[in-house]
Amino acid sequence: MEILNEITKEVFEREIPAAKMPERNTSVYERMKGMILQAYDTAVIRIVSPECEGLLESCDSLKKLFIRRVCLDAFIRTCRSLDLVLTATGFGIVSTDSTAPASRARVDALVEELTVEKISATGRMVTMLTSMPGWGETEQAKNVINTLFYSPDHLMMFTSLPLTLQNWIMATGRAAQADTLLRKEISEEYMDELLQKTRTATLANADHIIVQKCRLFIADYISQNNQPCPNKVLLQQIMEQMESYPDFYPTYKSSRIYQKRHGEKYRNQKEDPTFFFM
Repeated sequence: MEILNEITKEVFEREIPAAKMPERNTSVYERMKGMILQAYDTAVIRIVSPECEGLLESCDSLKKLFIRRVCLDAFIRTCRSLDLVLTATGFGIVSTDSTAPASRARVDALVEELTVEKISATGRMVTMLTSMPGWGETEQAKNVINTLFYSPDHLMMFTSLPLTLQNWIMATGRAAQADTLLRKEISEEYMDELLQKTRTATLANADHIIVQKCRLFIADYISQNNQPCPNKVLLQQIMEQMESYPDFYPTYKSSRIYQKRHGEKYRNQKEDPTFFFM
């Protein structure tokens, strides 16, 4: 909670330039204090986890991203109810009867822009948390990294789609669908292992190869039109890698899918009373 004391007017306005007010005027910041506390609690409960809250003080880069997310979240949640007015320096609060609030279109555009920034900051924060001791074992880690395509950086790296709120919502939904398709190929057991290793930053070199190929498959699935189809070529490339080097993928090799694919078929013996044709 000591981090809350670090979110001063200067820090808040650095993260939200649109809320910047003259030195004597603290109206936007003062109105935000209650929501900043709520945004802080939300980020801890949903992402960092209460038991890992101390990690925020152990890494300056992580703490800065956390503070940025808290400021963005607080402003996004509250700004529509503040009667914001566009000023020469940013968005202030209406203080006279002769000043009209900013248009809904301007406020909507601001909210959209800041929401994308929050999504991006959250993704980078989650990636940083994966290397922190203990975080990868939390329920929060399982919730925020539920597919291999968990970060907005993946959308920008593997697709040509711009990062917008609508695109990210669509991408996360399709990533879940693509995850189901991948599990049918590489097995439930191995996908679960890849996700856990991703959460704890413990992927081996062989795992990295599969994760990269899986992300390419998910990106292709996301990038298609209304009714996406699985790219069989990309799936084949994933399977060729695993089937060519099965000893590097012991969890897949011991999976039910592998056993089904490689189980020895029954061979008829000449003394058998009945022959089976398969």
